[in-house]
Amino acid sequence: MKSISIISQNWESKPGKQLLIIRDFLKEYDGGNIKIDFSKFRYAPPLLAIYFTKVINDNKGCEIIPNSDTSYLQSIKFLEGFSNESVDNWSEYLNSFSAKNYLPIIKFNTDKSNSHTQIRNNLISHIGRMIKQITNIPMNYYMALSYLLSELTDNIVDHSKNEYGWISFQYYPTEGFMDICMADSGIGILGSYQNYAGEKDYSSIKTHLDAVETMVKGGSTKSNKERGFGVHTSREMLIDGLKGTFVFLSGNALLINYDLFDFKVNSTGTLVLLRIPALNHNTNFSIYSYTE
Repeated sequence: MKSISIISQNWESKPGKQLLIIRDFLKEYDGGNIKIDFSKFRYAPPLLAIYFTKVINDNKGCEIIPNSDTSYLQSIKFLEGFSNESVDNWSEYLNSFSAKNYLPIIKFNTDKSNSHTQIRNNLISHIGRMIKQITNIPMNYYMALSYLLSELTDNIVDHSKNEYGWISFQYYPTEGFMDICMADSGIGILGSYQNYAGEKDYSSIKTHLDAVETMVKGGSTKSNKERGFGVHTSREMLIDGLKGTFVFLSGNALLINYDLFDFKVNSTGTLVLLRIPALNHNTNFSIYSYTE
């Protein structure tokens, strides 16, 4: 059985460094049954935490070599995730993290039935309130946070064609920012355009890079009466309004703020990182500058 060692010795704040760990892994990972060695994996920021948890949940045949110092990784439910469907009172469980600077990796159902939609909406709203409590962000930033969480969750529900989505959160008070990561293992942005059967012509979209470029320009795979991906609005709000950082990966298309790169390897589904400043807030910021 092939073995891959994942090394993350210390907290590395730059998203690019975290993305390199993912890329190095993908260069060796072919989706088969392999042994993944996390014995030198010391810390899991949201981007890495959610990515490797998603990989392990997608491939139950993986053999895991865990880190022997697992207190933090166990607390965030690394490689497992927390599902609100697994406990009777999920809100009480999440509330137990109110004195921490992080939440567990959360797995949510994408079923569109009324009952699942209501539970999912309640879950996302609760996550937003907990993040506000932990970070003490002002109301105008909380409104933006709620919008971003809702919009990106809806994108996963509407476009991924996958049974579950993921959310991960960590606050870094010393550095003055928070990281929120969302992911799915679905068909990706290119798959959404390839499956589109509406009135618009997306036949020119052949690659993941084409797809992400079209997405951020507002190209929608929904009817004219419905919202599209909405990622272009979320990106503008985060970068221009909140002065944050936006990272989006689908296939080999990597978007960092306004720059689109070839990631050189393909990643399944979508992976989004929102880095939001938690100090020196812009009191003049309003989400209505971006949503109206």
